[in-house]
Amino acid sequence: MLFKLAFVSIKDSWRDYMVLFSGLIISSAIFYMFEAIATNQALIKGNISIGLASVVFQFGSVLLGIITLVYIVYANSFLMNMREHDYGLFIMLGGKKSRLGVLIFLETLLIGVISTALGVLVGVGLTKGLAQLLMSRLDVRMAHFTALNNLALIVTFVFFIILFFMASIINQYKLLHRPVLKLLRGNTTADKPIKTTSWRYAEGFLGLILLAIGYWAMATIETLTLLSIPIALVTIVLGTYCLYNALFQILILTLKRGQLASKGLNGFALGQLNFRIRDYTKMLAVVSILFALALGAITVGMGYHRLIPSIARGSSAYDLVVYKPTPKTQKLVQKLNLKEQTTYTRKIKGKTVYFDQNEFQKIAFQISKVKQEKVIVQNVTVKKLQNNEHAQEQLLGLQANYDLQQVKLVTHSKFQKIKAGESKLTLLKTSGLTKNTSVLKQIATIQANQFSQKMAIQNLGGAYPVYQVANVMFGGLEFVGFFLGLAFLTMLASCLMFKILSGAQTDKRRYRMLNRLGTRQKLIRRSIRRELGVLFLLPGVLGVIHVMFGLKMFVPLMGNPYIHLQTPFGIFLLLYLGYYLITVIIYEKLVVPTVDMQF
Repeated sequence: MLFKLAFVSIKDSWRDYMVLFSGLIISSAIFYMFEAIATNQALIKGNISIGLASVVFQFGSVLLGIITLVYIVYANSFLMNMREHDYGLFIMLGGKKSRLGVLIFLETLLIGVISTALGVLVGVGLTKGLAQLLMSRLDVRMAHFTALNNLALIVTFVFFIILFFMASIINQYKLLHRPVLKLLRGNTTADKPIKTTSWRYAEGFLGLILLAIGYWAMATIETLTLLSIPIALVTIVLGTYCLYNALFQILILTLKRGQLASKGLNGFALGQLNFRIRDYTKMLAVVSILFALALGAITVGMGYHRLIPSIARGSSAYDLVVYKPTPKTQKLVQKLNLKEQTTYTRKIKGKTVYFDQNEFQKIAFQISKVKQEKVIVQNVTVKKLQNNEHAQEQLLGLQANYDLQQVKLVTHSKFQKIKAGESKLTLLKTSGLTKNTSVLKQIATIQANQFSQKMAIQNLGGAYPVYQVANVMFGGLEFVGFFLGLAFLTMLASCLMFKILSGAQTDKRRYRMLNRLGTRQKLIRRSIRRELGVLFLLPGVLGVIHVMFGLKMFVPLMGNPYIHLQTPFGIFLLLYLGYYLITVIIYEKLVVPTVDMQF
């Protein structure tokens, strides 16, 4: 009978359970996606060119575990708030607490098992789909990558089942030891408003100190090396929590005392935030960390995506060299979006390659260099080419013959007298490496196979072979950055949306009261948008600050990771704004009365 009553109650509250299930499914899916990479040691060692990558992922797993733990605590609290009134009624009707304790234990554990199983399935699908999309878009091939990772499956199931088993025990204990009256009226109890005390200021100051230590640890990673990661992990997490628990509460109270509170429904919105902020402290801290992780990962991913062509272009002004043109090669060259095509005649004698300087006077040779991620290409005269070591190195690098040691430009008459066979060196320069990658790869493959001893594409001359090497070195970091950035973005949106929507039923009564007092729906909706806007803005601002300091960790790898930040920041903030608008629309449908009840 009790199981039947419980099922009917769940059926009546299916919308709330959908919010709960969707949040838990996304949480376990994102956890699996991270572990699919973190537990795949072959993938990490084979694709990521950072020696401490495995250790970084281990610390990342710990951080994600803490975030997931906080999320499950809130989800379990939401479940208890939905069910404790029903269980109070069951006890009033004569149900035994011992049987109800078993029922809540099984219900919590069953919800956990089902949501975890569905989440893992979703995680496998998202891992495979997102990986294929990123590999095709970024032109990256990840060796040893697999969407279905058995170790990640085991870690995810074990971790979530342990969490839900503990949650089941806690829920059973609460039910057995809470008075019936509190069970019946638990979801109607008002939160206590916060008070400004000296401890609040001390806590806020402590939070700032902890954040400063964390930022310092990230900025001095070359000195602290491995030690900087745990220091930053502990201090930034604790500092973020203290900051939300103190300074933002003080800020809301300060605004309530100002003139802003007297305009429209600002006083009501600030009052809502005043009561909410205590309950939201942990969740806002979690969302700030997730915001920083997501934005930082996407920023680093885009940084490497931008850096790879720059590294390649900086090695040579020309994309590829054609040594022995064939009809098939010439057809492929016509498919390229060419900017320039230059041909020089050469003779190789011993370890020296000779060129006719008249050809270089007619068509100037170009060299390139990188300055602050900007590729600078310039023409060089024959005299400079003869005397400039950097220019000679770039010309020598186009020969695809590592036995050669020097380049000499001679007059036309001397060039004709050199007793050696002539060959042509055709230099191709396209509008962009990324756009022309597929055709350049085909040409390079044909050229490499034409040598007496088959040559690797990486040993050919030009920027494209360097582009291939850079893709191998940094492509893994680029892929992981985008992959984890999108995963963390999904989880942070899920966390904040779940927390806001889980309190919709309680807030609905307050907005109905406003409606009955004659408040126009336009003002109510405006108040909701401002209130939710603050809840989205606070973690966004702190998350951006975390990222700005966190990028210091990538200075040894990327040189200057702060160049062109407007692109990843702009894309990310647009996605974040989209989540805010979706949350507002759903929340308004749940809490705003459908009919004005004016007096």
